Amino acid sequence: MRSWVRWSARVAVLSGMFASFSVAADASERIMVEVEGRSLVLADSSRTVGAALVEAGRPLRAGSLRSAVTRRVLVSDVDPPRITVNGGPASTATRLRPEDDVRVRDGVDSTEAVGEREVTLPPPPLPAVEEGLWRPGRPRVERLTVGEMSGEVVSRDVVAEEVPPEPVTDRVVALTFDDGPDPRWTPPILQILREEGVRATFCVLAEPGRRFPELVRAQHDAGHTHCDHTVDHPNLARRSRAEVLRQVGGGAAFLESVDGVWPQFLRAPFGVVTPEVVRVARRLRLRVLGWTVDSSDYLESPPEAIVVRTMSQVRPGAVVLLHDGGGDRSSTVAALRPLIQALKAEGYGFTTPALQPAVV
Repeated sequence: MRSWVRWSARVAVLSGMFASFSVAADASERIMVEVEGRSLVLADSSRTVGAALVEAGRPLRAGSLRSAVTRRVLVSDVDPPRITVNGGPASTATRLRPEDDVRVRDGVDSTEAVGEREVTLPPPPLPAVEEGLWRPGRPRVERLTVGEMSGEVVSRDVVAEEVPPEPVTDRVVALTFDDGPDPRWTPPILQILREEGVRATFCVLAEPGRRFPELVRAQHDAGHTHCDHTVDHPNLARRSRAEVLRQVGGGAAFLESVDGVWPQFLRAPFGVVTPEVVRVARRLRLRVLGWTVDSSDYLESPPEAIVVRTMSQVRPGAVVLLHDGGGDRSSTVAALRPLIQALKAEGYGFTTPALQPAVV
């Protein structure tokens, strides 16, 4: 009868997902293993934990970090399996001895942490060209719960609903002045506006603005609104896209250098607005400002004619086109106070185009 020193192994499922078995050696340098009722024989060269686990059909499983929403794997081995031999740490390369007790605890899957943040969505769109006054409305604000690693949205709650823009129907008008600054006409216009308590909008050309930056600064310091009117007043419909970008961007950059903030409005020279002008304006975060009342003061009409022409077109929410540069504006200066007083007598107040709320 052959004399074998039987190697034996038994495997049991333990609490905490542990598996165990015992091993004994024989004189012929072979190992007989019994794993859950199966008898296996291992050669001496295979007396390692890893080989025993392979023969036993016991794979090692690492725990993964998974997303909170789709459960996809973000990190595959965030919790590696743990092997012990006789209660001490071991690896798959650990050599086995008689009566060793091997246990395995698989890694445990976990879910990424989540956090909250508020998101302001893009504001509701205004008209491509704002010919009258508009209230910009308010963008939708949401509170998102998101996976901190995946960025996947777990849930979303509305903090503030979107409010759409709407035209102004109050009895107010906006006075706008193009083509300045000009040292002959801008200062008296500023003086009249100050005395009458009126805030206006100045559509500034960068070229004269660079020559008279103190006038542009005086407009800003008096609380008036600035509007980009390009660098030197070309017809943008006749210019290349690159030139449109240079003209519009250069005018806006000049105003930023004086005011410390990027302007929100563009008025195209001659009021000529093409789809390309609108695209460039939006790319540069500018709203295109038109007008509803053309005073035609650039025709150098008598002051009385400017007042009558304007009053005949005015309506609530109107934007009035005037000029403080680009020619002889003495009639505009002479007409300004009578025009303001006539509008006041008709019950009109004065405002500037409403600024779009910033999106953070």
